[in-house]
Amino acid sequence: MKKTVLLSDDVKDSNGNVFAAMRVALEGDGSTPNVMTHDVIAGYDDNGKPISQDVDATALKNSQQAFMAEAIKVQKSLTEENGGDPSKVNIIGAEKDMKLKPTAQQTMTAAMMKDVATLKIQVAQLQKKEESTNGN
Repeated sequence: MKKTVLLSDDVKDSNGNVFAAMRVALEGDGSTPNVMTHDVIAGYDDNGKPISQDVDATALKNSQQAFMAEAIKVQKSLTEENGGDPSKVNIIGAEKDMKLKPTAQQTMTAAMMKDVATLKIQVAQLQKKEESTNGN
């Protein structure tokens, strides 16, 4: 099962009007979050051109920084949950060098599968030995 966390937030001006929206999907793969910001379209003119609200540059910058900080925090937590190195999240492209560490449950499952495979081999060898003994 794969877990994806979606974060989204609106950017508002001093009057509380939404003029932009931010969104990011976090996979817990150690990558730096890629936050998408887009303006909110208030309507369209007669020629079909989008009408956007005025942008409060300071509010936008502050909101983007706070949103990115939260996205990094969540991505680090999810990356660690998936067995990765959360310190890679802050460096763009660093996740490509990351090797995931198996979780305790994954390690136990792998060990049990190995034991089952070993037992199957032993059973097959015993059956083969028994067949050769009965055949003589």
